Amino acid sequence: MNSKKIIPLLIFMLLIVPVSFAANGDYKIPEAVKYVEIEDDGSCIITEEILYDIDGEVNGTYRDIPLRGDQSVTNISVETPGYYNTLEVLEYSDKTRIKAWLYKDKEKTQKVNDEKVKVIYKYTFNKGVKVYNDIAECQYMSWGNEWNSKVNSLKTYIKIPGSSSECEYWNNPDTYVTSSGWNGDVLETTSKNIPKHTNFEQRIIMPKSYIKSTENAQVINIDAKEKIKQDQEKYAKKQQNVKFYSMVFIAIIAIVMLLPAGIYLIFGREPKIDYNAEYEYDLPTDSTPVEVNDLFVDDVGKVDFKAFNAVLLDLIDRGYLKIVSVNSDNTIINVAHKRIDGLKDYEFDLIKYLGKFIDSNGYISMADISEKETRGGYYNFMSNWEKKASNSVPDSLEKRYFNRKGLKVFKIVSILMIIMGILIFVLGIVTILIALCGMFIILEAIVLLSIRNTVFGRWTKEGKEYHDKWMNFKKYLCDYSLIKERPPASVQVWGKYLVYAAALGCANEATETMREYFEVGGVPDNYIADNDLILFTYYGGFHQMDSSFATFQTSDSDGGYGGIGDVGGGGFGGGGGGTF
Repeated sequence: MNSKKIIPLLIFMLLIVPVSFAANGDYKIPEAVKYVEIEDDGSCIITEEILYDIDGEVNGTYRDIPLRGDQSVTNISVETPGYYNTLEVLEYSDKTRIKAWLYKDKEKTQKVNDEKVKVIYKYTFNKGVKVYNDIAECQYMSWGNEWNSKVNSLKTYIKIPGSSSECEYWNNPDTYVTSSGWNGDVLETTSKNIPKHTNFEQRIIMPKSYIKSTENAQVINIDAKEKIKQDQEKYAKKQQNVKFYSMVFIAIIAIVMLLPAGIYLIFGREPKIDYNAEYEYDLPTDSTPVEVNDLFVDDVGKVDFKAFNAVLLDLIDRGYLKIVSVNSDNTIINVAHKRIDGLKDYEFDLIKYLGKFIDSNGYISMADISEKETRGGYYNFMSNWEKKASNSVPDSLEKRYFNRKGLKVFKIVSILMIIMGILIFVLGIVTILIALCGMFIILEAIVLLSIRNTVFGRWTKEGKEYHDKWMNFKKYLCDYSLIKERPPASVQVWGKYLVYAAALGCANEATETMREYFEVGGVPDNYIADNDLILFTYYGGFHQMDSSFATFQTSDSDGGYGGIGDVGGGGFGGGGGGTF
């Protein structure tokens, strides 16, 4: 049975029942200790001691720190007691990534293999603390849901710039907390067995007088104390209800879950194939970037923003768009004077769309797009573009690779489940327990309808082989050790690879791999400058392109910055990390 496909079937139970699974992958986290010192200017000096139990050989570890608005991370350092390291800091529009390349020897030639390594990340977080009219607040995500491993033991020490006697605090949730309380001006908390992909937030409110200067704090002109306390009371009641109903409904949910699981067993299991290569070092098929995105990324038959990125890079690679200038802050492009007879409709539409942003000199500034475009204009274009790009993929190609029979059966069953849930709810309206059973059946059907269509659909033998090859090619692009072992034949080939990396959703990682390969291999600058696409990506063009449209890919209601944060949302902190 393909575990990658059966896991989504258990999503609904995982939402109700707190179950911990053994961590998979190349690391586990036995323990983590965090020290957060809130300064009186609103900044936070943070030290994170994370113990990685590494399985196999790795290049190092990384830590992702989410950022919102004008938040920033400064004064970054890394220590690795007993090991040697090289620090690398990568800045993205929504996060800072701290990478620690690990070595066992002073010469930095021996990688870490099957060892426990403590990595100590130190940094200053700015604009995390919020100062309202009546109070100051530290809403800190002590553990983020981007970790792929559970943490067996998490200890946090949050030091405030004043007495704790006038402060209040909450742990959201308190499910994993074994002890929590003040020791002078330090909130000491111990938590056990926090599952992977789980948020754990700590929230402290204190007198605003503790923050002497708001230079590195968020200043929000509202009263917040009563609203925060009311939100926390609602959250506590909700947590109690979840614990109660999870015990009452677990049996019902388990029974209802058997139905879609049965459909999966009959229709969704993948065919067995002989292909078992570790990775692919060349393009597996002659599919277009849009076809790769449509067929092998997320839902089959659906094109997303990754395809837009890939087509834009492809147009640069093929000379329809030209690089005028590029640096770390901005990229200037223009539309080349080239016949467009052979372009597909969605390619022509993309060039036409970029034409909206041409300035008086005939140039397009990537950095200015977000200022010139509107959210409505972007959504209107993108919805039409994705539909046109998806329609360009022949139905015959999809049928050749993917069998939708199980998906059709599942949709019929899901509709019947919703009807059954409604009837149970109506019939049991006078008995809350029965009514809630009906609601859960409806919710389960809705949740399962939203998961990827590859769960209940099934690859054909040919489709399964091509899918696995493309995933192995993605693995190759993102792993420097594989690139070093079998490098691309030329700089020009790198350009084509980056187009498909964008289609597969790993352009940032592939660009990092390329940059490292060029730097270690001593590739001359003139080779980079000879290829517009390599020049574009090497100097951060893809990141700039991604940032240009990032504003339009989040809803207006995305919260947590510039107002009172939702319970469990974390004002700052969280994120994740791992090995690479």
